[in-house]
Amino acid sequence: MRVHHAHAATALSVQTEPGGEFRGWAGRTLGAPVRTADGEPAWLRLVSAPEAKAEGKLWDGAPDAQHACFGG
Repeated sequence: MRVHHAHAATALSVQTEPGGEFRGWAGRTLGAPVRTADGEPAWLRLVSAPEAKAEGKLWDGAPDAQHACFGG
C-alpha cells in the first residue's frame, strides 16, 4: 500500500510531509499529510476496496466532511 501511495503522490505532484502515515479501518486506507506544488498543505488518502464496493461513506466521507466544515 505504501508503494501505491507513493505512486499516487508522484502522479498528483504532491510531496509527502513528515508527521507519519495513518492507517484507516481494517487497513483499507492509508493517509498522510502532503504539500501541493504550490506549497499548500493537503491530505492524500489511498483506499483499497473491491470495485463492487466503490460507494458509500468510505468514498464519500472526505467530500462530505469538507462540505460540512467549509461549505460549498
